[in-house]
Amino acid sequence: MGMTADAARIRPGMGRRAFLGRGVSALAGVTILPRSVFGANGKIDVAFIGAGGKGSSAVKAMAGNPAANIVAFADVDEKRAGATYQGFPGVPTFADFRKMMDKHGKGIDAVVISTPDHTHHYCGKWCMRMGKHVYIEKPLAHNIAQIRDLMEAEKKNKLVCQMGNQGHSGVGIPLLDAWAKAGVFGEVKELRAWCKSNWSFDDAERPKAEPVPPGLDWDLWLGPAPQIPHSTRYYPSRWRGWFDFGNGALGDWACHNMDAPWTVFDLGYPSKVHVESTGPLKLSFPKSARLTYTFPAKPGRGEMVLRWYQGPEFQPERPAELEPDRQMGNEGGGSLIIGSKATAVMGSHAGTPRIIPESKAQEMAATLPKVAEKRSSHFDNWLRAIRGEEKARSHFAYAGLLTEVMQLGNIALHLNCNLKLDPVSREILDNPEAKKMFSWPPPRKGWEA
Repeated sequence: MGMTADAARIRPGMGRRAFLGRGVSALAGVTILPRSVFGANGKIDVAFIGAGGKGSSAVKAMAGNPAANIVAFADVDEKRAGATYQGFPGVPTFADFRKMMDKHGKGIDAVVISTPDHTHHYCGKWCMRMGKHVYIEKPLAHNIAQIRDLMEAEKKNKLVCQMGNQGHSGVGIPLLDAWAKAGVFGEVKELRAWCKSNWSFDDAERPKAEPVPPGLDWDLWLGPAPQIPHSTRYYPSRWRGWFDFGNGALGDWACHNMDAPWTVFDLGYPSKVHVESTGPLKLSFPKSARLTYTFPAKPGRGEMVLRWYQGPEFQPERPAELEPDRQMGNEGGGSLIIGSKATAVMGSHAGTPRIIPESKAQEMAATLPKVAEKRSSHFDNWLRAIRGEEKARSHFAYAGLLTEVMQLGNIALHLNCNLKLDPVSREILDNPEAKKMFSWPPPRKGWEA
C-alpha cells in the first residue's frame, strides 16, 4: 500500500539525511515529498566516483539538474579529471573515494559511480553500506555474484538505485510495449540485438609494463583486479577488452540494445545459451560472436529466442522487408522485433523504433498506438525517485536480472561452450566449470567488498 504525502513526512527528531537514507523503495506508489525534507535549497547532495572520461559526462548532466547539488569528487587520475575539477572550484577532490566518503559522507545523499566494470561492485557496496543512494553505469557489475550482492543490498537497505542504461528512460520501450500489447507484431518469431564493436585483443600474454603517468594512482585504479603493471593497452580507454577489467562488447552494449526486446516481452531468465564465435582468447574476448538465448514460455506467449551479434564476422541478417539502401540500426547497433504481422527495427538504446518497410509504416501510422513523448531523463528519474516523486526505472531488481543475462553470454564466450540453465533457481546445470564463473574473477586481497 502506498503512503500518503502526510504519512511520508519527516518524523520528529529524524534528520534530513536519515530520511533520505531510508530510500523510497519503501514506498509502493508515487509520493510527493515536502521540499523541507531536502534542506534550505531543496537539493539532493551528490558526489561522484569517477570525474574524468565517462564520469565527466555524468557530471555535466547532473550540473544542469536543478534537483542536484554537486558536493564532492573522487578520481584516481587527477590529470584526467582536471577539466571537471576546474569547472567546480571549491568542490573537494580525492583520489580515493573511501577517503571522500569518510570525510564528507554525512554531507552526501547520493553517489554517481562512473568507473571501469571491475570496480562497480566494490564502490557501490561501500556507498550502499553507508546508506547512500547510488547510480552505477552499465553493466551493473563484473560478475553474477557481484550483481546479486548489489541487488540484495538495494533491497536490504531500502535505497534508490539506478543502472545507467539510459535508453530505459527513452520513449522507445513504452512505444514498443504499446505496439506489442495491441497485437501489432502478431506472433513474435525472433528477437535480435547487436553492436558493431568487438573489444577484442589478440594478446596471448600481458602487455609490457609502461611508466605510470603523472597524476594516476595505478594501484587504486586496479582496485579489486590483479596487481599487474600499468600499460596503455589497458588505460585510459581500452580496459573494456580485457577480462580483468571489462566485459567486452557484450558488457558495453547489451544492457542498451537487449533492453527493449527483453523488457517488452518480459523474457526473464533463459533456459539455454548457445554460442558461436571466432574462438575464445586467453585474456580478452572473441573477435566476433553470435549468442542465441532461449527463454521459456510464459502465460500469453510461447518460447522466445533472442539472438545477440557482435564483431565484424557475426552481424545480424537483414530482414527481407528492409529497403536495400537503408541503414539497419545506427553506429551503436540496434534491435529487431520480427513478428508474423509486422517487423520493427530500432537503433541503439531502443532509439526511434520503426515498422519496416517504410511503405508499411506509412500505411499503419494512423492505427499504431501512440505514447506521451515527454519523460524525465535517466538521471532526473533517479533524483525524482530519491525525492519520492517517481519510481527508479532501472532499479537493481530489474537491471540486475538484465545484466545477469548479459553475463551468462560472457561465461559461454569465455569457456566456448553452450549453457543449460534452470530459469527458476537461476543456476547453470551440469557444468561445474561454468558455475564457478558466477564469481569470477575473485577480488584481490584487501579489496573484498
